[in-house]
Amino acid sequence: MIKRILVAVDGSRHADKAVAMAADIASRLNADLAITHALPQGKLPPELEKLSSKPVPKMPPMSLGGASVDYQVPAAVLKDIAENLLEKAKRKATDAGVNNAATSYHGGEAAQVILDAAKAHRADLIVMGSRGLGELKGLMMGSVSHKVQQLFEGSVLTVK
Repeated sequence: MIKRILVAVDGSRHADKAVAMAADIASRLNADLAITHALPQGKLPPELEKLSSKPVPKMPPMSLGGASVDYQVPAAVLKDIAENLLEKAKRKATDAGVNNAATSYHGGEAAQVILDAAKAHRADLIVMGSRGLGELKGLMMGSVSHKVQQLFEGSVLTVK
């Protein structure tokens, strides 16, 4: 029996569909729903920039000794985006009839953030989009959803 569901959100269209699917399942089964977000690292995708009520600084690409340096977004902006994204997802879940929804966000590699959240919430099921806002390098290195499917001991539902 599924009693606890975790859904991962990143602002992508697939993640929005995952929230709708997770909320539908949670409301039908009267399951708890945990919604999590992995704070982005490096340059923000434009879809996430729009979610910030704080100004996102525009910084030119930098390199040190020929190596590129990650674009650093202020923590206050990342927190603002995470809170807005999670509030939107929680509202969607509540509107779908979910009685118990919690939210969380953490920094780190996205797959590990999702796995850690699943463990913390003792999730029976993880629901996530099959593609997020990540760059195409994710196809070469392995997508977040693929890593989660391989490492999570429970069930994973990927949504297109």
